Amino acid sequence: MSVVDYRVDQLWRYPVKSVGGEQIAASIVDSRGLLGDRLWAVQDADGKLGSGKDSRRFRRMVGLLGLTARYAAEPGDGGIEPPVVAGPDGTEYPVSTGAADEFLRDHTGMPHVRVRRECDVTHFDEVQLSMIGSASLAWLQAQLPEVRIEIRRFRSNVVVRTTEPLIEESWIGRTVRFGTGDDAVQAVFDRVLQRCVMVGMAQPGLSESGAVLKRLGLREDHPVCLALGGLVARTGTVRVGDLVKLD
Repeated sequence: MSVVDYRVDQLWRYPVKSVGGEQIAASIVDSRGLLGDRLWAVQDADGKLGSGKDSRRFRRMVGLLGLTARYAAEPGDGGIEPPVVAGPDGTEYPVSTGAADEFLRDHTGMPHVRVRRECDVTHFDEVQLSMIGSASLAWLQAQLPEVRIEIRRFRSNVVVRTTEPLIEESWIGRTVRFGTGDDAVQAVFDRVLQRCVMVGMAQPGLSESGAVLKRLGLREDHPVCLALGGLVARTGTVRVGDLVKLD
């Protein structure tokens, strides 16, 4: 079998759970995943976290995906400053001043929501780190030419440049190494992630479409699934362009 040169193609971090994130060039990766990823969440008066769905831990809050969040200062060993939330018109509201809380109360129509840092309850749905191949996104786009397919629909952290659709699903259980230096990150992906209605929800530049989840539901091998989820096995730094190796 020929050796394929896999590379990190994109990196995405989502400072606030269920809110649009930011594309970045590099990130420290600690035992929790990309530093600062989903470290914050919109919380209601009952302590439930804002999401696109209702569950024991989550409460559906309409409109969160229409917003974005970013870190004004890059998270690092010196700490992680609260992020900034941007509204649909681009106006930014810092979490640190309480402006984001006030904006979100008006935006969601829920008078007691607030943005809070993770404490005892994890903000992750399942796993610390998620990854998808670029060829898998291209495959889905070809299946749904009328729908704009982007990584933002699936909120994965790492997009690996691949040439074969869904090839990453054969990497389950193997150690995936990002980079070649002393700070190379290692991760073990142990599952194909089951998707929910969020993949079809509208975001800036992406229209609402139930066809995305419906098409994934037609998969015979992993119905309603796309992208891998797993755990960090070795901390370090991941960068766009890093070589990706399977050990």
